[in-house]
Amino acid sequence: MSFTDTDLLGLRRICPEASFLCETKKQYVHLPVLKVPISGVTTDIEGLLCPGEHSGYPTRLFLSQKVPGKGQNWTDHTILGKTWRTWSWKDVPASLSLTEILLGHLTALR
Repeated sequence: MSFTDTDLLGLRRICPEASFLCETKKQYVHLPVLKVPISGVTTDIEGLLCPGEHSGYPTRLFLSQKVPGKGQNWTDHTILGKTWRTWSWKDVPASLSLTEILLGHLTALR
């Protein structure tokens, strides 16, 4: 599925600097300052949302760092020349809006 700048509008309410990036025909949404709750404290983490299939999952959320005590089976992936971390969390379909995809993945970190 391909998303447009219009699709970013809702997501920018959560992450105002969200923008599209592409690598090898995959579209990603760069989330430079994503607010993630860690141990009761909201922490700014860089994120990369893949709203389409990646490594056997229908969608993925990659983070610049692991979230201690949250998520399972963390793996590292090199995307756009940077190492990103993600956990095993599936069943967030690509048919949802970008905002719904992001929130679906963040559910696992609560």
